[in-house]
Amino acid sequence: MSKLELLIPLFAVIGNFGAIIIFIYFYFTSRHRERMALIESGRDASIFKRDKDPSTRALKYGIMTVMAGLGLIVGSILDRLGVPEEIAYFAMVLIFAGMGLLAYYFLLKSRRESSSDIL
Repeated sequence: MSKLELLIPLFAVIGNFGAIIIFIYFYFTSRHRERMALIESGRDASIFKRDKDPSTRALKYGIMTVMAGLGLIVGSILDRLGVPEEIAYFAMVLIFAGMGLLAYYFLLKSRRESSSDIL
């Protein structure tokens, strides 16, 4: 093994960490520039605030994990019916988890519409 071959893993690790650091740097600097531009133009920077209600986050992840579990069950049934194992499990988990996220979206949308009707 030559000395150059020993440097390949070193460069790979340094490159990965360097890319992560550069990504974080550009993320925060662009975020800062956007907020400063909003302040300079006289607008409010409240558009960057997220809804911090933990119950909605728990509901979203709860629905998604229950649906992913159902996807595993359906994938097991499809596996026993002859569908290749990788396709059955992978596809059903993705489909059911996606359906769970869509259900959460429509549930949240109906909640927002009903709360705006009250006001």
